[in-house]
Amino acid sequence: MTRWKLIVSTLLLAAVSACSHPPKLSTSLDIRKDSPDLVVLKLKITNLEDRVTVPIAIQLTGQAEEGGSWEKSITILQPAAFVLNRKEERTITKLWHIPAQAVRTTLVVREQESGNLLKSEKSEKTLAAAATSQP
Repeated sequence: MTRWKLIVSTLLLAAVSACSHPPKLSTSLDIRKDSPDLVVLKLKITNLEDRVTVPIAIQLTGQAEEGGSWEKSITILQPAAFVLNRKEERTITKLWHIPAQAVRTTLVVREQESGNLLKSEKSEKTLAAAATSQP
């Protein structure tokens, strides 16, 4: 009898695993310079499916160009893993205190439990001088 339980549970596990697929996510990263030494990063991540995602882990790394040379890459944003509900959109804003003329970023999104890579995006943006208000 225990042999049958083992066979049935193995088949059930295989069937459940075969049905699972990575979540479909949409991401966008808005980068703007608010002052001479402040860059604002706004990351939007959206679940495109009608089911809850597995826990997802996000890491955003970046490099700043200062004085014509690129600084060492650092981790800018790495929140705790989270789950997105059906069609949920989450916006994460990060203030990066750095006097940069340009920035390069790399966004990596993974499944927290398995480590499977869901998305990897690189971007580079030249920053215009921050708007200043005149009296």
